[in-house]
Amino acid sequence: MKHILLVNPWIHDFAAYDFWIKPIGLLSIGAVLRQLGYEVHLIDCLDRYNPDLLKWQGLSKPKSKNDCTGKFHRQPINKPTILRHVPRRFCRYGLPPKLFENTLRQHQKPLAILVTKLLQEIESTYKA
Repeated sequence: MKHILLVNPWIHDFAAYDFWIKPIGLLSIGAVLRQLGYEVHLIDCLDRYNPDLLKWQGLSKPKSKNDCTGKFHRQPINKPTILRHVPRRFCRYGLPPKLFENTLRQHQKPLAILVTKLLQEIESTYKA
């Protein structure tokens, strides 16, 4: 069977919060591909309910507000050169890279990898 891998990547920014962020466009494409006979798998770097992430954090469930929103796992990283003047900590939000790599190794080599991107990040790139 032809294998397709879908990836919802990390957010790299000064702040990020899960207000029910879901990769609807990517999942819609995945549904069509499944109907066409492809085996489709998703690695969602922004899934706060990922069992491996929860285990790594020592949690049984993510910390959430009553409306099920909450903070993403956050790892400080170096700022891009263009943002060095901003006096805030720049971070990668979502699954730690090591957990992503471990999950990636669990999948067979795909025919294609489809990656989504948050619209607000794309829009901010064009406004800069």
